[in-house]
Amino acid sequence: MGKEVQKFAELRARSCFSFLRGASHPEDLVGRAAELGLTALAVTDRNGVYGAPRAHQESLKHPQLKLIVGSEILF
Repeated sequence: MGKEVQKFAELRARSCFSFLRGASHPEDLVGRAAELGLTALAVTDRNGVYGAPRAHQESLKHPQLKLIVGSEILF
C-alpha cells in the first residue's frame, strides 16, 4: 500500500488588503500555500480584488499551484 496524499485547496484566504480581516501579504499567502503543497489557493479580499495582482505575480513562480481570484462583496 502506497502513502495516499490528500489534496486540499484553501478557498477563502484574505490578504492584508482586507482591512481588519487579513494580515498576510498576498505574496506570502501564495508562497506558503506552495510550500504546504496545496493544489489551489483562492485569494478573496473583501469588496475588491486588491491582492490579486501581487498574488498573480507570485503564482507565476509556483506553476503547480492554481490561483483563484475572487471577492467577498458586502453591501
